Amino acid sequence: MTNNPPVCRARWHDIPHIVDLVVGPFADSTIGAWLVPDEHRRRDILSAVVRVWTEFAILFGEAHLLPDRSATAVWLHRYGPVSPPTGYGERLAVACSEYVDRFLHLDDVLHTHRPDGPHHHLAFFTVATKPYRGRRASTLLAASNARMGQTPMPTYTEVAALADRDLYARHGYVPLEPFTLPDGSPIYPMWRTPGRNRRRDRSSAPPARPDQLTPALNGLPIRLILDTSAILAFTGGSTAVGEAIAKVAREQSLFGLPVMCLAEAAQSVIDIDRLDVLVNHPAAVVLTVDPLQWKTLAAAYRAVRRPDTASAVLAATSNDCTILSDQHRR
Repeated sequence: MTNNPPVCRARWHDIPHIVDLVVGPFADSTIGAWLVPDEHRRRDILSAVVRVWTEFAILFGEAHLLPDRSATAVWLHRYGPVSPPTGYGERLAVACSEYVDRFLHLDDVLHTHRPDGPHHHLAFFTVATKPYRGRRASTLLAASNARMGQTPMPTYTEVAALADRDLYARHGYVPLEPFTLPDGSPIYPMWRTPGRNRRRDRSSAPPARPDQLTPALNGLPIRLILDTSAILAFTGGSTAVGEAIAKVAREQSLFGLPVMCLAEAAQSVIDIDRLDVLVNHPAAVVLTVDPLQWKTLAAAYRAVRRPDTASAVLAATSNDCTILSDQHRR
C-alpha cells in the first residue's frame, strides 16, 4: 500500500515560492496574455498581483504545499463577504500600470459568478510539470479537501481546462454553469459540499441555489483576546498575529477585540485601513465592558495601571481564554 505524502501548511517565507509556482502557467495562459499583452513585463506584473492575494490568503485563509514543494493550493476562507486586501486598488495600480482596468474587469467577472454565502475558495491550484503530475495533483487536492472538510462549509473553485474539471469531479466536485472570461476563454466553476470525497458520493446535478449556503457562523467560543500591542502589531504586518487569528478561525472559534484596546491602538496606528480589516475579519468580535462588571474592571485597572489592558484582562477572564500580546512592543 502506498501512503500519500501529507501537505505542509505554507508560511510567510514560502510566499515567493508559491508565487513562482502559480505565475508560471498563469503567464502562459490566454487570460494571462490578455491581462498583460506585453510579454516582456507579463511575468513581473502577474507576480506582483499573485503576491498580493497570496499574502492575503496566508493571513485570512491558508496555503498548502506538497513536501517537495512541487505543488500548491491557496485558499481563502469566505465566511462572509471578503473585502479586497488592504490598499488593493493602490497596489494593483502600481503593479499593473496601464493594465489595471483589465485586472479590475477580471475581478468583476469572477465576483459576479462566485457564490455569495460562506465557503472555502480555492483561489490558486498549481502543480509543476514534473513526473507523475497527475498523481501529485490528486494528492494535493485530496489533502486540501480533507483540511477544508474539518469545517462544515462547501468549497468552490474555477478551472480553465477540461482535464482539470475531470480531476475535481473525481474528488467530489460538481460543475456549475460555465461562463466566459474577458479574453473569451471558457471557465468552469466547481462546487463541493462537505463529505463529498469519493466518486460515488457525487451528484450529477449542481446545487439548485448555490447562493443559498451554510448560514454564517455564530455562537462560536472566543478563544483569544488581542490586546493593544497585538492589534498594533497586526496593523504593522505581523505574521505571528496573522497566523494566530487564522488558527482561531480554522478551529471554528473567535478572537476578541476589546473596544478600549481598539480605541487605544487607533491613536498610534499608521495603517487605519488595516485596522478595519482586522475588525471586519469574519472571526473577530468587538467586545465592550459590561457595566455590571465595573468593579472587576476597576480592580484590574489598579493591578495593571492601563484601562485598555484592564479591559483585555477582563475579557479574557470572562471568556476563559488567553490574551495575545506583542511582547516586543512592551
